[in-house]
Formats: sequence, C-alpha cells, structure tokens
Amino acid sequence: MDEKLRFPSKVDWWLPVLLGVVLLSAPASLALGAKHTPFTPATVAILIVSWTIPVGLLGWMFADTTYVIDGSVLRVHCGPMRVVVPLESINRIERGSRIRSGLTLSLSRLCIRYGRFKEVLISPKDPQEFIRAIVARVPSVVLEDLDEYR
Repeated sequence: MDEKLRFPSKVDWWLPVLLGVVLLSAPASLALGAKHTPFTPATVAILIVSWTIPVGLLGWMFADTTYVIDGSVLRVHCGPMRVVVPLESINRIERGSRIRSGLTLSLSRLCIRYGRFKEVLISPKDPQEFIRAIVARVPSVVLEDLDEYR
C-alpha cells in the first residue's frame, strides 16, 4: 500500500463565479473612473502588480488543491499552503463545519482530526474513495456520521 493516491478537490460551481466577479470588478471600476482621473504609468504598474498577485495565488490554489496519500502520510496541498499529516496520527474523520475556513474549494468538507488537538478541513471530489483509502491504512479511525462512506 505504498503507492501514491491523489484525490483532487471538489470545486463548488459558485466559487470561481464569485471570485471572477470580485476580481473583475476592481479593474472595471478603475477603467470607468479613468475618464475622470487619467492613469499615470506608475499607477498602471501598481494596478497590474496588485491585481496579478491575487489572481496568481487563486490560480495556483485552483490548479493545485489536492490531497495525496503518500506512504505513511497524507499531504494536503492548496496552492502555496502545505500540511503533512502522519496517517497513524489520524483519529477521527467527520463532516466539516461550513463556517470555518480550510484548504478546500468547496463547502462539502471533511474534517480530519489528528494528533491531540489538530485538524485540517479538506474537500475531496470523491469523499467515499478518500475515506476508504484512509480506513484501509488506519483501521482504528473513527468515522463520525459518515457510516455511508465505509
């Protein structure tokens, strides 16, 4: 069981729409205001840099939010953020809260509790297959309100 298993993140349909509207509203409002206050080259450079950085980070998150079972660890990747969870430290998997933020692109989340007080929220596209893979490696893990995934 030492092969790498990769689970892509589920992406809620509304998230890219919302982020697209937010990201496009700033340049659109600036363009509309440009007829009253012309842009200088320095202003244009600042606007491009300040818009490119969030777009780049969000693009990285959408391209690289995955959950990888790699040998004895679970690697959670979400853009520049990384969490490594030793599989033997996972003690509980439960439905994730919709209020807290996590390394996910969806509100359909799983909360992985590990160690004494640690947790990470994830949203694999195929939660049933993900949970089966974890249970196969950590049979003692408790599934709270997730019996349909066993």
